[in-house]
Amino acid sequence: MSSKPIILALNRNPKNLEILTKILKEEGYEVMGALNPHELEEFTSSTEKIDIAILDISGFNKTIWDSCELLRVKKIPFLVLSPHQQKTVEKQGMLSGAKGVMTKPLAIKELLIIIKNMIDE
Repeated sequence: MSSKPIILALNRNPKNLEILTKILKEEGYEVMGALNPHELEEFTSSTEKIDIAILDISGFNKTIWDSCELLRVKKIPFLVLSPHQQKTVEKQGMLSGAKGVMTKPLAIKELLIIIKNMIDE
């Protein structure tokens, strides 16, 4: 088992998932990438300890909030990435148990600070 913090990242866009994974690995994190909610669920069932999850909700329908509920129930802290700054997305994310909602395009330094703070909690 790795001593590196484990981050589960969900992103429907394979290229964006690859970029996020690369950035996080360069920061010393172990990253598991999921392209859909089913893969996310499989990782949460098969992995002993996931430190945090990052969910880019772009391109998913309203059932993405079911994935948020799954993470909440499993007590996996998570961050929601949204394509738009909308109060409804922020509200739904927080109601679903998100530790925060960030709007894209992301400020990578800010994202890394938030991730570190979430893992250190």
